[in-house]
Amino acid sequence: MPFPTLDNTPIKEIIFSISYEEIVDKDCFDNFVNLEIIKSKFKDIKPSVTNSIEITPKGLKHSNDNSGFHLKKGNEVLQMRMGSISYHFLNNYREFDTILNSLIEYWDLFDNVTKDKLTISKISVRYINVIEVDEDNPASHLVQLYPRQSDDRKILNFQNLVNFAYLKYPEYNVNVVSTKPKDELVLLDIGVSCRYKEEEKESLKEKFKPLQEIKNKAFFDSITAKALIKYMKLNN
Repeated sequence: MPFPTLDNTPIKEIIFSISYEEIVDKDCFDNFVNLEIIKSKFKDIKPSVTNSIEITPKGLKHSNDNSGFHLKKGNEVLQMRMGSISYHFLNNYREFDTILNSLIEYWDLFDNVTKDKLTISKISVRYINVIEVDEDNPASHLVQLYPRQSDDRKILNFQNLVNFAYLKYPEYNVNVVSTKPKDELVLLDIGVSCRYKEEEKESLKEKFKPLQEIKNKAFFDSITAKALIKYMKLNN
């Protein structure tokens, strides 16, 4: 299905994720970040630390656990966690296939350093949009998921969530959240996910493909015609 091409987009972060079933050894993370191809790509590599509390006979015991890594270079972030790997692209737009190819490349590298082949359980994409609003263009004039604007009230804040599946893609779960973190901004957070079953004999890339159309449809279903015109003509 064709969608309008925007001159500029409100996208601030794109996240592609793969979740897996196995509990991997911490050495696998160390082996991954020490690969020459990874060290040459990401200059900023930091452990992801999780704070935990354990109840013992002597009272509460606080501990910090290194449960993965956060890798960054420019607009790109690779987040390694127990049970998932996610590729983030920040503050700009990048084509769906380019991001997907990067994620799959890092996934294959990580899968190769683990002792056993990893079992994918879920895949997802998430697009976080920041839409500017003002007195002339309140949230209700630009975003479909909102408390309706009226002359006798001022909307101070809101958070709306809609979870659904399109009839064409019943196995793909769509989650759309709109919220107003600041007076002049509305966040439109669109996530699409599905369970991954290797017995379906569909490649990882093929399974990701429908997410592109679904996230596009969810975006255009969630904005008004006025918002569409705003971003189509922004650079004209």
